Amino acid sequence: MSIEFLSSVPESDPGSEGGIGFDYQWQVASFLCIEMLLNPDVLRVVCEYGEDVTLHKKDSAIEKIQVKKRDSGSWTFLELIKPAKKQKRGIFSKLFEPLQEGKKITKLSILGCGKTGTTRNSENSLPGLIALLNIPLVERDENWEKALLPYIEYLSANLSSQDISRSTVESAIKILTINFSLPNPESIETKNKECLAKAVKQIWEIDITHDQVDKIYSGIYFLAKKANTSARKSWLEKSITRQDVTQLILQNLEYPYPTANQSHSLTLQDKLSRANIGDKHRYALIARTDAIGLKYEKGFLADTWERFGVEIHLKWQDYRVSNPSVSGLALWNALLELLEFTGNNWAKEYKDPRLGSRFAEGVFFDLAGICTVDFKRDSHE
Repeated sequence: MSIEFLSSVPESDPGSEGGIGFDYQWQVASFLCIEMLLNPDVLRVVCEYGEDVTLHKKDSAIEKIQVKKRDSGSWTFLELIKPAKKQKRGIFSKLFEPLQEGKKITKLSILGCGKTGTTRNSENSLPGLIALLNIPLVERDENWEKALLPYIEYLSANLSSQDISRSTVESAIKILTINFSLPNPESIETKNKECLAKAVKQIWEIDITHDQVDKIYSGIYFLAKKANTSARKSWLEKSITRQDVTQLILQNLEYPYPTANQSHSLTLQDKLSRANIGDKHRYALIARTDAIGLKYEKGFLADTWERFGVEIHLKWQDYRVSNPSVSGLALWNALLELLEFTGNNWAKEYKDPRLGSRFAEGVFFDLAGICTVDFKRDSHE
């Protein structure tokens, strides 16, 4: 990272800047928190710590992000090079400064909204540079390097007065991303909520209600705003981890609904509903949601998850063959005992007590479509 980059409070640590006009930056930070759920390489989103946003990634990787919006006009090289009023550095210069100081940065980004245009009397256009930077790393060859040279020369000439060297420009531009396609301030919250619902559906395989989306997003936004407005704090105090966001989501999934395209989940819901076991229906869905959350946190791949389900299935199948007359509450208790035994074995195998009976129950309820289960209450229960 490096740790040296996040080890001390920067000299310029504005915190809230009074909190005026920074809602867009908080919304973008919230968006990055949602994206973090789908990107296992990102460990935390750090807000207003020497940069608008910093992504701390695996293998001590650091991505510095400048958040910018433009309500009118177009983004050109001039707007990214020229310092704002009473500022010594422009956007490029601020972003490149840590590299100039010898700090280890793995990626630089400018994120925001607005149109892009061409600076007058310049052969180099911002849209042209953005197009080059959008070429995937594996496709960057000698021709790409050659096409990039005029931009390196242009930026070097214009940033030298801000104490940014040519070698710094050359290094920075190769790890730079510029994306002005984010939603505008009026629509970003709505778009972020849509991204949140899709992320929850992809990870936990459930559809959440509009009220749940609103509640969860309000929590994420609160975390982002708090991190952004805490001046002179350590980077840990100004960061939001994947676990923070995951926990916030799980706390608000009180009534999860399986997605319409998950036939095994619907099969489970139908089975439990037809069995008329009341609160066990809700219990099953919540257990399933918690287990999928832990699966996501532990990084279990599909084959491991399937192995868990098959193990339960075979054990339950053996039990049913040996005990064909058991039904009702006795059957339910037998199932819970089997899941407790299986889960405890997994907890020992993976040296994680969270993979105990509750986790095994969740695995069972997620994969119950392949199991033959018939819960029935008799008149005495």
